[in-house]
Amino acid sequence: MFSRLLGLVTYCLFISFPVLGQDCYLTIQGQVTDAVTKAPLPVVHIVIQETGQGALTGDNGRFKLTDVCAGDYHLLISHVGCEPVEIHLYMAGDTALQIELEHTPIPIKDVVVKGQSGVFKNQPSQSVNRQLIEDNANESLAILLENESGVYSLKNGNGIAKPVVHGMYGSRLNILNNGVLQSGQQWGNDHSPEIDPLVANKITIVKGTNALEYGGANFGAIILVEPQNIDRDPHVHGHVNYAFETNGRGHNLNAEIQKYNPKLAWRINGTLKKYGDRKTSDYYLNNTGLREANLAAQLEKSWNEKLYVELYASTFNSELGVLRGSHIGNLTDLEEALERKEPFFTEDEFSYSLDAPRQKVEHHLIKLNTKYYIDDDQSLHLILAGQLNDRDEFDVRRSGREDIPGLSIKQYAYTTDIKYSRSWGDNWLFKAGNQNIFTDNTNDPETGILPLIPDYFS
Repeated sequence: MFSRLLGLVTYCLFISFPVLGQDCYLTIQGQVTDAVTKAPLPVVHIVIQETGQGALTGDNGRFKLTDVCAGDYHLLISHVGCEPVEIHLYMAGDTALQIELEHTPIPIKDVVVKGQSGVFKNQPSQSVNRQLIEDNANESLAILLENESGVYSLKNGNGIAKPVVHGMYGSRLNILNNGVLQSGQQWGNDHSPEIDPLVANKITIVKGTNALEYGGANFGAIILVEPQNIDRDPHVHGHVNYAFETNGRGHNLNAEIQKYNPKLAWRINGTLKKYGDRKTSDYYLNNTGLREANLAAQLEKSWNEKLYVELYASTFNSELGVLRGSHIGNLTDLEEALERKEPFFTEDEFSYSLDAPRQKVEHHLIKLNTKYYIDDDQSLHLILAGQLNDRDEFDVRRSGREDIPGLSIKQYAYTTDIKYSRSWGDNWLFKAGNQNIFTDNTNDPETGILPLIPDYFS
């Protein structure tokens, strides 16, 4: 018995020695630079989340982590004024990294600029980052951009708002949803963009000559709603955001989950919103609720670092109530509404119900995005996309016809976009492209009302 026990102890010691004696001798080093200026960034924190090992960059932006064991790690890179970046590493040997951080704009209240008049050669873009989008999960796209220079929103009820950039809005202001020109009914002040801002990692306003690259029918500013590429991390990652708003007892839920795999990377993002009647200090505004359900899915695949393919699909579904007291049919009603201290059709009790007048809007998008790198300096970029915008507007109608929309429009839009890019060193960049957009706008004849907007092809 003793000999067996001695043999077992000896065996365990011999098995343990290689593990205890394993050397963690690997090194992670690299440089952190500004994504725009390419200047080195000092005092950047680099931390290995699994082990707690960390380092700071010096004046030249360089860092070094030593005595790292082989295995899977997540590096967290953070710097004042920048969004934190997480990088997945599989350590099998010494590793060198080149990391770029993008600074986050910080809004300030008042700025006075003095100088001689002149012409801006190239106006900078403005952007809203992911953190700000999540912190304002209950807001629409237009409200999120209100604090940017030259931007305000045109509001027409709960959940109905469209962005205005330097006085341009509607069809004069193009919005690109993940690289595709958003197609929808933009001719009325009560039609807001059918986009869920929570699918985006960043929302950018491009002004001046920079906007010319994105095509479309106008020469004003461009709003880019940009989801990010899927992180090259083999683990499943996700997050859930919930916000509650007391006025309207509004619930806002957003969830996202993603996983990278060399065979196929995927991401799913979903949003649910529900609001009831909004309240003043003395009464509830009847029929001012909101319901919204959105879903977006993204698939990515790369071949030999030459060909990149992305398939993106999204659906936006919203139902909005309109305060009946603000629904004016003639000048007599308008005059009476202006003279009243309390609007028509207010209530003493809260309700989530939606009645006429109301809007029901669906927007569906599918996009195929392909990029082929000819060499280090040249690339071809192809986008094929299709959209369906289905809008129904229900008015107060006689003889029980409130469930029949007074306005019902379907708009199909098909987009092809091809670009060629070539660079010569760091100073010259050439781009050429072709964009084709076909739009079919059709009214439902069963409404029984003469269409406000005629059928058309564009």
